[in-house]
Amino acid sequence: MYKAIQNKRYYLAINKFPKTAKTVSTVYLTGIRNWESDDMKTWSIVLGTFRIMFGRKKNDAGTCMPQT
Repeated sequence: MYKAIQNKRYYLAINKFPKTAKTVSTVYLTGIRNWESDDMKTWSIVLGTFRIMFGRKKNDAGTCMPQT
């Protein structure tokens, strides 16, 4: 199950995954993580088989030219 809501600035997602996913990838191990991509800064917390992700979108995402 994966549910997400977002607006122009923020992103919130809740993910329920099977226990077997913990053996497949380290992103499903219990704990707090944060990472940054080209368009968003994301924080994630995993408790048991639930993952909650909160993201803050960057203002300059999608621009090709440097702003002056």
